[in-house]
Amino acid sequence: TTDAFYYPLVLTTFWVEWRLWGMQPMGYHIVNVAFHAVNAILLCLLLRRIGIKWSWFAGAIFALHPVHVESVAWITELKNVQSGFFYLLSLLSYLRFLEDRNRHWYVVTLLMFFLALLSKPSTVMLPVILLLLHCWLRRSLSWQDIGSVMPFFVLSSVAALWTIWEQ
Repeated sequence: TTDAFYYPLVLTTFWVEWRLWGMQPMGYHIVNVAFHAVNAILLCLLLRRIGIKWSWFAGAIFALHPVHVESVAWITELKNVQSGFFYLLSLLSYLRFLEDRNRHWYVVTLLMFFLALLSKPSTVMLPVILLLLHCWLRRSLSWQDIGSVMPFFVLSSVAALWTIWEQ
């Protein structure tokens, strides 16, 4: 059989879009383009926050690179641009958490990661990226750093097991 994979947040977004514009494709395309445009800006902000020079250039390449054409143009590829949006927001909010250790930003990061997982399970790699951010910014990794990322590994594990079972 060719059962569809379960992407809860993407399917919810499609439900809302269906209520808004039915079978008219323009609205669906506008949503995908808007997500992609915002993702390019978020990537630029992320790279700037971690000290990458020419972050605007990387954001421009991301925005214009042909590899993204299918994800932006095909309505059914909403999962890519939507998961990317929440993934990038989770990285940015985690950087904010690292700056001031305000638990609010930690909770926001967990929530954004959860929404990314609900959009596309391949975002399970975020905890590894968070550890790499620690190494990039501090040139070291402590047990406290690993401990702060453990809840993300738990979420990733649950999502991975669910995906294996579901698929």
